[in-house]
Amino acid sequence: MSLMKGLVMQFLLSRWCTSAFVSRTSSFVGRRAAQVVSSNLNSPSFRKSTTTTNNVRTSSDIRFFMTTVAEEEVEAAVVELPTNENDVELLKIRHSSAHVMAMAVQQTFPEAQVTIGPWIDNGFYYDFFFPDTVSEESGEVIPGRKLTDNDLQQIKKAMDKIISQNYPISREEVSREEARRRIEAINEPFKLEILDSIKTEPITIYHIGDKWWDLCAGPHVEATGQIPKKAVALLNIAGAYWRGDEKREMLQRIYATAWKDVEQLKAYKKMLEEAKKRDHRTLGKKTRPFFNSGGRRRWACILAP
Repeated sequence: MSLMKGLVMQFLLSRWCTSAFVSRTSSFVGRRAAQVVSSNLNSPSFRKSTTTTNNVRTSSDIRFFMTTVAEEEVEAAVVELPTNENDVELLKIRHSSAHVMAMAVQQTFPEAQVTIGPWIDNGFYYDFFFPDTVSEESGEVIPGRKLTDNDLQQIKKAMDKIISQNYPISREEVSREEARRRIEAINEPFKLEILDSIKTEPITIYHIGDKWWDLCAGPHVEATGQIPKKAVALLNIAGAYWRGDEKREMLQRIYATAWKDVEQLKAYKKMLEEAKKRDHRTLGKKTRPFFNSGGRRRWACILAP
């Protein structure tokens, strides 16, 4: 009998903890709806649309109001952003922005070697290798640079300058031998590997004025001035092995985003902020809803104080 009571108590405790967890980790929409309800319960329009019992509005009316507010909030928050698939000009902006970023990195840090820099769903990235260098004065070996947020600010300033110069972006076709000769002349070993992976000919190169070039199939905008510099943002730095092989060099990847205008960039950043708020890792740290005790059954939970 005592065993049965114990099982019942464990079950009830589990249900209670689950309910507490759900209530303490409510979604953004739910929180926003609650805020609006709190500020509007006494509005004339709401008083007319609800019934009262002993001067208390029924819960069904409040739920209906909250649902309506939540739907309106979601509809207002949704912004239709273009994609690479339905907007070729956006894709060109992102691809050209990647080249401009690579040029800016090598202008700011001449020792940097470029690898690949494709467009992705919401922007682009570029991978860089920073080799060890030797001090000309002391002969001391200096470890390769580790990019920081301050470095990103310098790179963005260099990008803005390149965009303002309105360099033409042009396409050139060369033979495989000529491409190899040019790559060896600038000491870019990763580009040699990329060249060897290209199976078609002729080899296509895209130039930014006469200042910088890379192996590329395109497409691109016609000049750097067509990139809306205020709609480009460098986001973060990550690590990546060359070719995804942990036995190869560790590269530094710069993630960035680019849009057709500032309003689109603002909308995208807002989406990132809201997604971060709803991230379970962020919610877990803030709410501390419950935890499992190592000495209890796996399905038993304890509500955090």
